[in-house]
Amino acid sequence: MQQDRQQLRNQLKKDVYDRDRISRDSQKENNFTDETDGFSENRKSRSLRTYIAFALIGMFLLWMTTGGNNSFSLSNLIPNTSHSFSPSNSLVEGMGLKMIEMGYGELSDEYLRELRRDGLTATYIANVRAAGYPDLTIDEALRLVRAGASSRFISMMIELGYSPTIDELVSLRDAGVTAHFTSNMYDLGFQDIPIDQLIRLQRIGVTASLAERLQNERGTDVSLEEIIRYRISNQ
Repeated sequence: MQQDRQQLRNQLKKDVYDRDRISRDSQKENNFTDETDGFSENRKSRSLRTYIAFALIGMFLLWMTTGGNNSFSLSNLIPNTSHSFSPSNSLVEGMGLKMIEMGYGELSDEYLRELRRDGLTATYIANVRAAGYPDLTIDEALRLVRAGASSRFISMMIELGYSPTIDELVSLRDAGVTAHFTSNMYDLGFQDIPIDQLIRLQRIGVTASLAERLQNERGTDVSLEEIIRYRISNQ
C-alpha cells in the first residue's frame, strides 16, 4: 500500500510538471494529456485569431495610406479558412467506428467534427468509461471536456478514494481543484476531505504548503477549519 501511494505521488508530480510546461508554452491552462488533438485545434484557432487581428491592422494602414480607397477589403487580406482545421476524413471515420463500438450508435460526420472541435475524442470517452463511468453520455463527456477534467484527473481522484459524480467532477475542475493538491492534503493527514470542502479550500486560496506551515507552527492536530479561518483572515 505504501509503495502504491508513493507511485501515485510520483505520477501526480509528473503530471503537474507536464501541465506547467504545457501552460508555459500555450499561455493557457489545462489541457488534456490523453486527447491532445482537440486542444491542438484550439491552439490553431487562437493563432488564426491573432493572424486576423494583424490582418485587420494591416488593412487599416493600407486604407489610410491610400486616402480611404475602398478597393481594399477584408476578403483580400484573409484567406478562406472555413475548412482549415477540420479533422481528416479518416480521423472522423475512425472516431465514428469507435463510438459505434461503445454503443453510441451511428453519428453523422458533421456531428463528429463538432465533437472534435470541442476537444472531445473517442479515446477520451473510452478512458472515462474505463475509469468508472460506463454509462457516460456524450453530453456529460462534453461537460467534462469543457470544464478541463482530463481522464487522468478523474482516475487520480478515484485512486485517492473519491467517487465523484459528473456534476462534482465539473465543479472540482471549475474551482481549479487538482489531484495533486488533494493528494498533498491527504499526506498531511487531511484524509477524506469532502468534495465541497476541496472546492472551498481552492476558492479561498488554501494551499498544501500553507497547511504544512500551520502544522509546523501550531502542531499536527490543527484542524481544517482553523486553516480556513487563518486564510480568510490573512487575505
